[in-house]
Amino acid sequence: MNKQTEYQRAKQTLKFSADYVKEHYPTDKPVIRMQINDTVDWLCKELRLSEYHRRLLANYACKLHPKD
Repeated sequence: MNKQTEYQRAKQTLKFSADYVKEHYPTDKPVIRMQINDTVDWLCKELRLSEYHRRLLANYACKLHPKD
């Protein structure tokens, strides 16, 4: 049984948060983007992610942002 890394947990949490906010505010793109970015910031600080993992998580967050 493999143990999840902090980065994997952060990525999973970010995905859950993005799905939640998209479901509750489907037409408010600025709120969705803000929530995703705030979640990335919080996760990086809370989990004390390395600079490398911070960049990876930020890049993943860009993929979760709503498309115009």
